[in-house]
Amino acid sequence: MKIYGLITICIVLISMSDFASHYPTGDFVSPVNREMKLSGTFGELRTNHFHAGLDIKSLNQVSGDPIYATGDGYISRIRIAGYGYGNAIYIDHPNGFTSLYGHLDKLVPEIDAYVKEQQYMQKSFEVDLYPGTRFPVTKSQHIAFMGNTGHSYGPHLHFEIRHTNGQVPINPLHFGFYVADKKPPVIQNLVVYQYDELGQLLHTGLYQPKWKSVGVYELPSKIAVSAARVAFGLRTYDTHDGATNQNGIYSIECKADHEPSFAFALDEIPFEESRYMNAHIDYKLKVNQNLFTHRCHPLEGNKLPIYITNSDKGKFEINREFARTFTFSIADFKGNIARLNFEVVKSPELAPIAAPPTNYTVLGEPSEVTMVNQPGVQIIWPENSFYEKTPIHVVTTPIVKGESFSPYFEISPFDIPVHTFFEISIDGLSVPTNLQSKAFIARCEPNGSTINCGGTWIGNNMTTGVRQLSQYTIMVDTIAPKITSVYFSTVMTVWERMSFRISDNFRVRDKGRDLLYNAYVDGEWILMDLDGKSGLLSHRFDGRIKSGVHSLMIVVIDDRGNEAILQKTFTL
Repeated sequence: MKIYGLITICIVLISMSDFASHYPTGDFVSPVNREMKLSGTFGELRTNHFHAGLDIKSLNQVSGDPIYATGDGYISRIRIAGYGYGNAIYIDHPNGFTSLYGHLDKLVPEIDAYVKEQQYMQKSFEVDLYPGTRFPVTKSQHIAFMGNTGHSYGPHLHFEIRHTNGQVPINPLHFGFYVADKKPPVIQNLVVYQYDELGQLLHTGLYQPKWKSVGVYELPSKIAVSAARVAFGLRTYDTHDGATNQNGIYSIECKADHEPSFAFALDEIPFEESRYMNAHIDYKLKVNQNLFTHRCHPLEGNKLPIYITNSDKGKFEINREFARTFTFSIADFKGNIARLNFEVVKSPELAPIAAPPTNYTVLGEPSEVTMVNQPGVQIIWPENSFYEKTPIHVVTTPIVKGESFSPYFEISPFDIPVHTFFEISIDGLSVPTNLQSKAFIARCEPNGSTINCGGTWIGNNMTTGVRQLSQYTIMVDTIAPKITSVYFSTVMTVWERMSFRISDNFRVRDKGRDLLYNAYVDGEWILMDLDGKSGLLSHRFDGRIKSGVHSLMIVVIDDRGNEAILQKTFTL
């Protein structure tokens, strides 16, 4: 059930108890069977997405904490992967909600045995299983152990609650979980945007409010501007009792001259809309200064259903007749509030700011298809690629012999977000016939690194889908991946596992494919767990390989079909 339409403009003043009719607060218990300490909150700003759940800390900063079913139900899905949520369990509950437990280490024996059986049957470490009602669970039943699998950089539990129908994530704190928090959020920076009468951005300024008392911030003086309109953004975070993590906030409300004008709250965010986070933040500040800020004026192409605005849509007229007063209230989920009060005046002493140059190759419109056709390249952005009118420049530079097989096509500015995959097609006539199967479209990063974005041939053109404005060219990859022994010996009679590291000369993104691998002992497929972030392959000896002398073969294939084979003999 969506609740966005029920949120009033004064969202930060609403008691959390008002949501009781939408979410049951007595059905679920803590999945760690103790008070939860959080290192991440729902809706927290992450790269290209909002965080979809709670990150619950381990008790002693190591893997192995027992994980329990938050409520009665049955395990509806088990997904094992080297990336993303890693080892994850989904439980469907009779009240219409689904809970998810991610980055798990081990699963309890009964579930682990079922997963291994399926992995050997499918001859794949990565599996996505739907066991029906085979595994019923009761509230507080032990199901797994906390871990660090997938895209995780420290032992913790990623915990979500979703609507079973539609799988839309909900802020789990709506369900009555206790988190000790008596601290208001911290306000780090106010961002002030100056716009002209036509809505063109003229200037962005960053201000640092001063702490006055608990939950109260102020600016040392009035903000003087010369533009016709202003809008705002906030850099802010929340902390909980007994922890120092800078977690995300829950809601922001803006009052202009004491009247409610703008608000949002982070209650539910559908996965298909999570990438609109790049419109919610100031993407330029993220790319150029690594600052996450909440933009308090929705962009034209931002379709997030979390905002409440009046007719000014977060952009306020400023004239010389009188100053305007603004109050921002930033709340965490427990209702602790930090406030910032300030005034904005239009100064007759400041010279008007000139609009930025408007020279561009093509103007990207949020609701239209945008296309560039230039010698050697075609680029097509589908509808809804851009969040606002975006001047795009495409500049061509020559082939670098020995490195590229097409000119370099720089699509700028690099600090503009793109919501959807867009198609780039580059003339590949310079690629020799014997190297065409090894060719790919390369993204050349400002730091000098090269990323394989995949690519297929359509006639004489190499085409792929990408999601970032950058510099692109055609390169070839003829180098096989690497396989390195990490934990291996010719005699492993008392060893519990063996492990290897796989790597490639190019990282892959967008339509590029990750490394494929298989391992065999005496010609029979064996299970190798993959830690995607480190490239570590591990096999645990579980009795399937008997005592004796054995031959091992590991085969790894990269995105362009280059193959590496490692062969060894060992005694178990």
